[in-house]
Amino acid sequence: MKNTHVLIIGSGTAGPALSLFLKKAGISCAVYEAYPYTEGLGGGLSLAPNGMNVLDELGLAEKLKARGTVALESCIRNETGRILARIDNGGKKYGQPAVALRRSDLHEVLTQEMQQQGIAVAYEKRLTDISFTNDNKNVIAHFADGSHVEGDILIGADGIHSQTRKIVLPESPDPSYVGIIGIGGFVPLSAVPDLSDRDRHSLNFTFGHRGFFGYCGARPDELMWWSNLWREKELTKEELNDLSIETVKQEMLSIYCGYHEPIPRLIARTGPPLKLNIYDILGLPAWHQGRVAVIGDAAHAVSPSAGQGASMALEDAMYLAKLLRELQGDHELAFELFERERKPRVERVVAEGRRRSSSKKSVSPFESSLRNAMIAIFFHLFGERSQDWLYRYRIEWEERAAAA
Repeated sequence: MKNTHVLIIGSGTAGPALSLFLKKAGISCAVYEAYPYTEGLGGGLSLAPNGMNVLDELGLAEKLKARGTVALESCIRNETGRILARIDNGGKKYGQPAVALRRSDLHEVLTQEMQQQGIAVAYEKRLTDISFTNDNKNVIAHFADGSHVEGDILIGADGIHSQTRKIVLPESPDPSYVGIIGIGGFVPLSAVPDLSDRDRHSLNFTFGHRGFFGYCGARPDELMWWSNLWREKELTKEELNDLSIETVKQEMLSIYCGYHEPIPRLIARTGPPLKLNIYDILGLPAWHQGRVAVIGDAAHAVSPSAGQGASMALEDAMYLAKLLRELQGDHELAFELFERERKPRVERVVAEGRRRSSSKKSVSPFESSLRNAMIAIFFHLFGERSQDWLYRYRIEWEERAAAA
């Protein structure tokens, strides 16, 4: 793909990863981000084995493991602490293990790698419009500061509220609020000195009649926790901004004070909290139009309950770059193949996220007991096989090139 230049809108996860794979493919690109560069913002996430395999192709897997905590298994409990199931997360089976970490650490590792490789990133470049040259051979991105840039193709990696999607795919549905307020925080590991090393290296999920609660290791010296609050209407900007540690503690302890340890202690010792409305996008009619395509959350936002949002974005980035390299300039065919081959997988993941979210509602004690019994039976019968379709997926970077 000689003399091609790609404009990437957004520097969350998909955008930086795409830029690194394009660099690896010998394709010129630049990244444009609406916000100033900031450090340390955001909550936690888990990178599943399929996402870590993508990062390993970039040579970044070990850096992420050092920043976070390898999650060797998932442990599911009821509110009294009785273990319903333990499931191996399959690191050896799938190549790389699952890793839990701060979102900001993932962003920092990707950003540092972009800097080392000389990939241009421009901050405070808020996209306002997209146009095309008179001969329709180039695309132009226009920004709020009055500037514009020109490239051969443009990729919108600008998140669930994507401006790229709104401009070039105006018939697309808006993101759907799924009835959940996501809430979470970080706690020093020293605050829970009796936590076993096994639990620190587990994704711990507790299902009780008053709601769901999860926790695991994050940075080597801390833990992170997350939960869902069911609410019919999404929080307003004012409500999201009016957030204090004490308010979150009181709200969460009123719900989870009767749950097993260390849940009450995690809430009581939490640092600055995170609270946000949860959205997803069930399906777009198309992911591309002409010289423009969307990837990651801009194309298929996934509920955090699926545990796959970042991993899907990383897969998108690797696969699109691979197609652009192999098809040598035929962006139309690359976009068509990308959408055709990725859409069934990611739409299944979005549906799975919604299904998992619905299982985390507060219910009656009887319904909770019934649900937990079904969880224990399901994982006893299917166990690791239930997640095999997610984790075994691999993109072979050199496969087609070698065959050619």
